[in-house]
Amino acid sequence: MRRRHAVSAGLTALALGAGLAIGGATSASAEPQGNWGTFTLSGSSRAYTGTMTLAGFPETTFTSNSRQSSVVSGASTWQSASTPVGAAGFGSSRGQTYLNQRPLADNTTSPSVTTYTFAEPTPGARSWAFVLGDVDADQATVTATGANGQPVSAAGLGFNGRDGGTVGYNSCSAAVDGGWSCSRDPDGTVGQDVPTWTANTDPDQGGGTLVGNAGASDTAGASAWFSPTVSLRTLTITSQQRSGFPVHQTWFASKTAAISGVATLDGTAVPGAVVTATAPRGVVYSTTTDEDGRYAFPALPQINDYVVRIATPTGAIDPDGTDDGVSAVTGVSLNRADGGNDRSNVDFDFTAPDDSVSIIGVVEDGAGNPVSSIPVVIDVPGGEPVETTTNSDGVYTVSDLPEGTAVDVTVGGDDTPTTITTGDLGAGPELQEPITAPAAVVATVTGVVSVDGEPVPAGRVVQLLDDDDATVVAETTTDADGRYTFATAAGTFSVHTDRPTPGATGATTNSDIAAVAGGRVVSDLSFASPAQAVVVTSSQPGTVVDTDGEPVADVTVTATPTDGAAGAVVTTTTDDGGAFDLPGLQPTTEYTIAVDVEGAESVVVVTPEDGAATPLAFVVPAAAGPGPAPEQSSPAEPGPSGPSSPAVPVAGGGPDGAPAAGSGAQDDQGPLAYTGADLVPGLIAAGAFVLVGAALLTYRAVRNRRRTGHLQD
Repeated sequence: MRRRHAVSAGLTALALGAGLAIGGATSASAEPQGNWGTFTLSGSSRAYTGTMTLAGFPETTFTSNSRQSSVVSGASTWQSASTPVGAAGFGSSRGQTYLNQRPLADNTTSPSVTTYTFAEPTPGARSWAFVLGDVDADQATVTATGANGQPVSAAGLGFNGRDGGTVGYNSCSAAVDGGWSCSRDPDGTVGQDVPTWTANTDPDQGGGTLVGNAGASDTAGASAWFSPTVSLRTLTITSQQRSGFPVHQTWFASKTAAISGVATLDGTAVPGAVVTATAPRGVVYSTTTDEDGRYAFPALPQINDYVVRIATPTGAIDPDGTDDGVSAVTGVSLNRADGGNDRSNVDFDFTAPDDSVSIIGVVEDGAGNPVSSIPVVIDVPGGEPVETTTNSDGVYTVSDLPEGTAVDVTVGGDDTPTTITTGDLGAGPELQEPITAPAAVVATVTGVVSVDGEPVPAGRVVQLLDDDDATVVAETTTDADGRYTFATAAGTFSVHTDRPTPGATGATTNSDIAAVAGGRVVSDLSFASPAQAVVVTSSQPGTVVDTDGEPVADVTVTATPTDGAAGAVVTTTTDDGGAFDLPGLQPTTEYTIAVDVEGAESVVVVTPEDGAATPLAFVVPAAAGPGPAPEQSSPAEPGPSGPSSPAVPVAGGGPDGAPAAGSGAQDDQGPLAYTGADLVPGLIAAGAFVLVGAALLTYRAVRNRRRTGHLQD
């Protein structure tokens, strides 16, 4: 039976969106499972959008007017398992992405505002966390709205301070085991800096502010973590510069555990039964049993008091003792301190009443697709007809039948019933041969799930939902062409799947699908890959000429960021005209530009927000080239051109990368007329004055080391 093979994939389905979504694979561990969010980013400076995907967590989108945002891999900066957040059960974020952001502008009046919006209310009970890192020369105001749309208090945000106080922690390896290797702080310490949290007492605003060190110095590893105790609808981080050029980092994490079990009728597995798990905040997760009757919710938020429900087979005895057609297990808790957190024994063992037996059968359409929600009538000799409907897998179950008796099974009002003989007392029911439903009563809903016009791989779970109450009607998986097909009774439905890739755009649910008996309706689920963020970089052009005004080719020029975490060293060589360009530099970042000529002076620059920086002009001694300079003449025996001079970098050279005045060729084609005088002493003096001026201009930047905040790993 095609559907019976497909239904096993439903074991990993986790519905959440209008209360429903689809999740990932099961975990064999009974320990709490820590998960860290995956970020995607689109847009460009001051107009970013993005997504954050996290196991057991609502679909999350964000907007930001940050001047510069980037998604970083987490390979060189992370929260280790020994940090307070890691030790609380969230584990290590190493190798997991985080969001790195600058303020709107580097002044105290232009903060960046980043707002996260959650598709459903987030879980509370400290089952998830967010972490703010590198808060030192800046501050971050944290506010949120709750499930009711009202501001959330500081207590609701769940700041976790050292010893219950207002002080954060440091994530450097010098402070915690397994941490990342940090650079030395300005005061000579490593891993010592921590931010401080101040709660806002205004109930109309809520939240609070996390402030870096008192001196607003650029340090490394200053972090704080929050684990909300209430459900949130939105979370806003407002980041403001206090000095220098700061950035801050944001991580999301969750703790999840699994609920699983098996549904049986007289000891025989019941496939295709819809199972729901309702969280205390009202969010409903849904899945179906596989061909062995097993179900699993592999990644539920680690909170208490879930209620797990399943429909009771017609005529069977409900294990919970009620007669409302639904069996429920209450108080299923995942936030336990002992015995692990997975609950693998939430079973539903249904039985037929005494002195009766059960049958389990399946209904298909002409193409072998299981038909859900189709009425089935069992005519029992000498008794009243028993009415039921097929479940999500086209399976019908009926109990309280006489043993060893031929009964007539009618599907969808068909005039020709199928005769089935019930089994013996004490023996579990066997799955009957499929019955084909009349084509005139079957409504077909089909479509293709695609990304960028290409079908998704086989096995993607798709759910058919009742439009009235968003309950699961049926569940299937896509084939090799990305196609799904549902056969069901007539009605108005929605189809739902999760996003094929994190950050993919497109509707996960199509609603108002009118399916008519005997008809076929097509509803495709089309997605697009997430847009790539516009990477804003700057470049540093310049030239290298010798003291004779001749361009110097094949000289290596390097740009080294002051903060090693700002990115890689960029290297280039001069062309035949002595020109160079250092591309791909981080904006508003301090670099040392150096020419590979012995004795050459380097220059410190700060890159612009975008585009090319002011060209530099380097002057090196004549006859000097790549590698070591030629052997120098002694002062007592000067060479033909006099004593050797060091290379002279001139910040702010001529337009279009031309050498600055005074460094051109020594002929009537140069910027200055050649007078026959030796230019070397004048060039040295001019270069010295320029360097003094550059030093004065960059004094503040050198004094306050440029922030780069680990823009790249």
